[in-house]
Amino acid sequence: MQGGREKTAFAQACALDCLEQAVAPASDAGPGAALSERCPWPAPGELEAAFSALMSARGRKVAANSLAARDPQLISEVMPLLEAFYDHYFQCETEFLAEIPEGPVLVVGNHNGITGTPDMFCHMTAFWRRYGAQRKAYGLMHDVPFRVPWAGPWLNAAGALAANPDNGRRALRDGAALLVFPGGDHDACKPFTQRHRIDFGTRRGYVRLALREGVPIVPVVSAGAHESLFVAFRGSRIASALGLPKYFRSNVFPIGAALPWGLLFGVPLPHLPLPVKIHTRILPAIRPQLSAAAADDEALVEAVHRDVVNSMQLGLDDIVREGRFGLWPRGRGKNVARTLQSLLISAKRIGGV
Repeated sequence: MQGGREKTAFAQACALDCLEQAVAPASDAGPGAALSERCPWPAPGELEAAFSALMSARGRKVAANSLAARDPQLISEVMPLLEAFYDHYFQCETEFLAEIPEGPVLVVGNHNGITGTPDMFCHMTAFWRRYGAQRKAYGLMHDVPFRVPWAGPWLNAAGALAANPDNGRRALRDGAALLVFPGGDHDACKPFTQRHRIDFGTRRGYVRLALREGVPIVPVVSAGAHESLFVAFRGSRIASALGLPKYFRSNVFPIGAALPWGLLFGVPLPHLPLPVKIHTRILPAIRPQLSAAAADDEALVEAVHRDVVNSMQLGLDDIVREGRFGLWPRGRGKNVARTLQSLLISAKRIGGV
């Protein structure tokens, strides 16, 4: 197995200096770079237009298996609203240790925050800010969110596809970047004490997909989002005993606490995330020097999987050591007052749209 750095030109130049700070250029930043500058809060007119564009998607019919459902124009129109949350609520910090290669590529991330997944939101916004909404990009998602009013149509327009191998193949063959979270609910509902562990369970389908399609694997690691709630237990055994994997495609029965529900007991409902800082790092691409036939060799598949997980765990360990994430990130906002201030200011400005 070989891991290599893909050094390509930026797909889109950053138009504002603040973008160069909030999303670090690969040539200027590495582990430990302090990226504290944020884009200014969008003008009221920009936020109003972005919010109207977002609301316009609610009447769309969801086509969870259609590549054509993705709407780059709508994504561009909604970006001011997304960036307001990215910069000022989650205070996202995204570092590119290497550019995401052009053409088809499988982007593999760790999954945090149950179904609220604020880190997924940050990944999407950082990608569009870096490369533009016109660059083809999709993400595989559980079929349940597609049925959520308002959220389902928007996620579909943003590039979400039902999570199945056929959709993954079609997206890659269309030349797109494809974001997957191999750990699924197993990873997203991990206990709080395991929040800094890369754990995909027994799932290796992402490796087989990459090998069969001959595409590089880009690991992405993120910390902070799993502190937007508290998960005490994953509840895998309870889920199995209740037959949830068979009837609801759910392998978990999470128990914990989250806003606004208070107690979480079994149903992984989307939550209102606390204003945690999310620190993400895009790692160099891994390019297995194997033929498509290797996808049928369990030993080779496992070896590639270990390469990916080891790379991700090392990257996540670095982020954790640096401590720039969570409710009280190191070097900024190490007190309750700062966190509450961020929350109140964001709520006030959003309420004024």
